[in-house]
Order: sequence, then structure tokens, then C-alpha cells
Amino acid sequence: MNLLLDNKGFLIGIILAFLTISLPTPEGLSIEAHRTAAIFLLMGAWWATEAVPVAVTALVPLALFPLLGIVDIQSAANPYANKTIYLFFGGFLIATAIQKWDLHKRIALFVLENAGSNGASLIFGFMLTAAVISMWVMNTATTIMLLPIGLAVVSVVKTTVNHLSEEDVESFQLALLLGIAYGATIGGMSTLIGTGPNGMLAAFMADNYDLDISFVDWMKVGVPLSAIMLPCSWLILTRVIFKVNFETSTETKELLTSMKNDLGELQGPELRVLVVFFLTALSWMLRTVLDNFSFLEGLSDAGIAMISALFLFLLPSGDKEKKGALLEWKDAQENVPWGLLVLFGGGLSLANAVQATGLAVWMGSLIPQGINLALIIILVVALIIFLTELTSNMATTATFLPVVAAIAIQSNFDPLLVTAAVALAASCAFMLPVATPPNAIVFGSGLIRVPQMARAGFLINILGITVVSLVAVFSVPYFLL
Repeated sequence: MNLLLDNKGFLIGIILAFLTISLPTPEGLSIEAHRTAAIFLLMGAWWATEAVPVAVTALVPLALFPLLGIVDIQSAANPYANKTIYLFFGGFLIATAIQKWDLHKRIALFVLENAGSNGASLIFGFMLTAAVISMWVMNTATTIMLLPIGLAVVSVVKTTVNHLSEEDVESFQLALLLGIAYGATIGGMSTLIGTGPNGMLAAFMADNYDLDISFVDWMKVGVPLSAIMLPCSWLILTRVIFKVNFETSTETKELLTSMKNDLGELQGPELRVLVVFFLTALSWMLRTVLDNFSFLEGLSDAGIAMISALFLFLLPSGDKEKKGALLEWKDAQENVPWGLLVLFGGGLSLANAVQATGLAVWMGSLIPQGINLALIIILVVALIIFLTELTSNMATTATFLPVVAAIAIQSNFDPLLVTAAVALAASCAFMLPVATPPNAIVFGSGLIRVPQMARAGFLINILGITVVSLVAVFSVPYFLL
């Protein structure tokens, strides 16, 4: 308890909540909305400062909403079982199976082996690999898997490309490591399960505005965005910041080939996981077609994910050494980020209460009318991108979605235009090690200093503000509305 009392963020949250609830209820605001505002500030402060683990903060609605008479326990708990959470849960289980049988490593080495002999093209190969895998596997796992491969490549380049100066080697090393982290982050923006904010947006819009964003609908927005961000980020890293331009040695390609050969031939378990993954992705893509069959009318993206996960638990691996199913419960216990699922539920519970009590409408009424849509989006995107350099992107998304939705409605804009900008911007933090797990992982190698990451990340943040704003204004209305 003393540790909590010594924690400034913990105390700030308590003080803000107490002061808010002690003040007279503003005109036009219900008592329930007033109390929700106090919890909103409490959770926002704790999430921003990480005074307690973010998943623990996400449990606050279950404890305080019923106690304060904001909503009953059932209404507070319903968001923790939102269908999008099960889409993520199923996605995590599929990703766990891919990791368990090293399928992601085989895919990575296949791409890297064919990435070319130029230093810059090899970096793009790493970035593309990270992006493609992070569409389906958590960007944390993707970065952890690619980092040792990248470090091995750097070591070979150091010892075999004799004409390079120390500065050239360092530039290659920095661009490669940052490229892995940035590629993993950018790739996650492509799909609903690639990063938490995307799914949070889909769940929020379904719960509050009866708008269903399907897996393939999101890809129509996310894939083009990533396809723009990835090569532009590569150019910034290899042409603007670090200037990588040399031919790698034959030893580099031999290293990657050797790593791939060490995996051996494609085995039965890998092939079975690959088939399940392929059928899952295909079902997501074709869900609108599958809906035309009467016996499949109850199928959803989350349902597809859970059916696939169930198959992974039931199908035998066929492996002589690792007997059992393709996926076992202990694999899920060890690899599924349970805290993220709780955070998802807590964020939705808070957002739904802000909407249901009328707090969002009241906050929106404080914003002057007549503000230009493009200006709102640019300001929101810039704020979220730089804010998530220091705070959890899921927590930031949960906090801001109901607020910006209310602002959009007050300004007579469709709320999706601004909320989509929030979700996309929340995944665009590139400057600091604490901004994203991939940043933290490559920084943990000890080969990158904070100023070096910040210099490259700042330019890519500016790129993110530009691209996300354009996508929110021009692409979201066309594909999601």
C-alpha cells in the first residue's frame, strides 16, 4: 500500500476523481454522467502514468460502475465478452500455433533469402517480412523472432564486407534494427487483429453506432495505408537518416540459406497449421459470400477465429517428438496476452458508459461548431501519435474514442471519420523505446541510443500524421461508410 501512496500517478488519479465527484453536477449533465467523468479521469490518469498495470486499471469499471450507480454489473461486464475480444483471442491462438511450429520463421527466412544483395534492399526485406507476419502474429513476437536473425546478418556484414567504414556499418545496423521494429508496427495496422486499436474501434462502433466493420472491410483501408507507410519509412531510414548503399557479401545470403536449411523440410505440423491459417484467412475474406448460405448466416469474423482455434486444439500434430494436438492449453496459457484482452474489455466498458450516460454528448457540446473536418482529423491524429509515445495505445484509444465521436457528431460529421483516425494514429508511435513493444525490443539490444531512435521516429511520425490524415479523409468514407 505504501508503494501506491508513493506513486504520484496513483494519487493524481484518486485526487482528480475525488475533486470531480465533489463538485456540483454541471447543468445539462446527469448524476450518472458526472460520476462517469470521475472514473474517466481516474482511469485516464492511471493509464497515462501506468501507476498500476494497465490491465488492472481496466478492472475498475467492474468494481466502481455498479457501486456508484452508473450502470449495473451486467452492463459493466458485457463489454468484457464483446465478440471482437474473441476475434482477437482466436487470432492469438492461431498466432501461437504458428509460433509453436516455427512457421513464421520459415516464412521470414524465405523472404529474406530472396531480398537481394544490396544493403538497403535487405533492410526492406526485413521490413516487409515484419509487416506481413505482424498482420497475423503479435508485433512483439514478430520482432523477437526477427531480431536475432537481423543481428546475425549485421555480424556477417561487419566481418565480410571489408570496404565499409565503422559509420557505414553503424548506419546499416541502426536502419536494420529500426526497420524491423517499424515494419512490425506498420504491418499490424493492416488487419483488425494486427493491433489492438483496430479491434477496439470495430467493437466501439458496433456497440454504439450499430456499424459492423468486417475483417475484409478494414483491410481495404489498412493494407493500402501500410503499403504507403512501409516503403516511405524504408526510404527515410536508408536514404534520409542513415544512408545505406552497399552490396552485401555472398556470406550474407549463405547465412540466411543456412538458417532456412536448419529448419529442414516442411513438416506435417507446419503444413497442418498452414492449412488452418489459410482457410481462416480465406473465410475472413469471403465472409460476405458465405453469409449467402442459410446454414452459415450466423457466422462472424469472431466465429471463424474460434472455429479455427478449436480445430488447432483438436487436430493431432502428427509429430513424433511433440505428441498431442497442434495446440495445447498450456501453449495458450503461456503465450496468449490475457492482460490485453482484459484491457480491451475495460476500455470498451468505459467507452460504453461515457456514451450511455450522455457524458460524450455533453463533452462534445463544449466544442465550438463549424470546425473544418480536415483540421479536426489532423489535430486529433497529431495529438494521438505523440501521446502514444508515452502511453499505452489501447488505453489511449479507449479514452479518446467516445470523446472524438461526440465531437464529430456535434460538428455534424460521421463519427467513424474521426474515430478511425484515432485508431490508426494510436499505432503510429515510432520515436521512443516505451512507445511500442517492437521499439522496446530493438532498443533492448543495446545497439540503439534514444536520440538515434527519436531522430528517425520523428520523421516517420510526421509521415504517419500525413498518411493517416489522408486515409481518414479520403479512404475511410469510401470503404467503411
